[in-house]
Amino acid sequence: MKIGVSIPRLPDADGLRRFARKAEELGFESVLSGDHIVLPTEGTTQYPYTADGSFQRPSNEPFLETMTVLGFLAACTSTVKLGSTVIIVPYRNPVVQAKMFASLDVLTGGRMICGVGVGWLEKEFDTLNVPYAQRGAMTDEYLEVFKVLWTQDDPVYHGQFCHIEGIQFSPKPVQKPHIPIWVGGHTNAALRRTAKYGACWHTTRQTPDFVAGNLPYLNRQLDRVGRDPAGVSISLKRSLHFTDIGFTERASIRSGGAVIGTTQEVLDDVYYCRELGIDQLTYDFRVEGVDSCIRVMEHLADRVLPVAERLG
Repeated sequence: MKIGVSIPRLPDADGLRRFARKAEELGFESVLSGDHIVLPTEGTTQYPYTADGSFQRPSNEPFLETMTVLGFLAACTSTVKLGSTVIIVPYRNPVVQAKMFASLDVLTGGRMICGVGVGWLEKEFDTLNVPYAQRGAMTDEYLEVFKVLWTQDDPVYHGQFCHIEGIQFSPKPVQKPHIPIWVGGHTNAALRRTAKYGACWHTTRQTPDFVAGNLPYLNRQLDRVGRDPAGVSISLKRSLHFTDIGFTERASIRSGGAVIGTTQEVLDDVYYCRELGIDQLTYDFRVEGVDSCIRVMEHLADRVLPVAERLG
């Protein structure tokens, strides 16, 4: 089983550099960055992972742009995989996005993960002049555009939102046939999107039992499009809080299937996830400051990572 980490949401270049380099040094599989462009001043009731739909972070909390962060982290590291968890596909022109990911894959020697989602925050779509009601259809089409641009020598695509013909797209990604696409989301539509486009189902803020309960549907969708389930990995991202290493828990992390417990309880959860068929775990740490995040990450690497690696 692989374990990755999500970066702290801090506008701190030195802190992010230290965090990413420490993750690489400790042997984590990946370092991932989330995506928001703006947050609404009045808050929201649309967040899918809390009972009342409220977002867990203040609207004025700094949120660095994802592709910019990944470019920065690419220059700070040399071996760890880097990716988005997840980039909101409709927010950016698909040709430009494909170029960004391909460029980073070349510059990192093939270390990119393209984690994708349709988005949920209507105010953000309105601000970016992107039609909220069409976000699913746009995401599917843009993913098709990504694959065409990444794999075809003379790319041609004609869809509802995008038309490509008579161009060259170079360089292609280092990874073949293309950069792995990790599909976020927890709905049946996300599972269908995974079956059609994804190398991984990368669901967020859910319980292991939720994941297991949805695997039969995913496998049926994979069978429908003629894909072997063995070719699609299963990833679960949640907040992690150890209760036995001296940090105060943030009350907000109790939602969304967070892992809160002693080191042994976290290990038990890892064993359980693997038994259910989960291949990869991504954690974020809801403690204050980069130094505290690094301390939690070091404990995770010392006590949990070796066990996860033995599970295969």
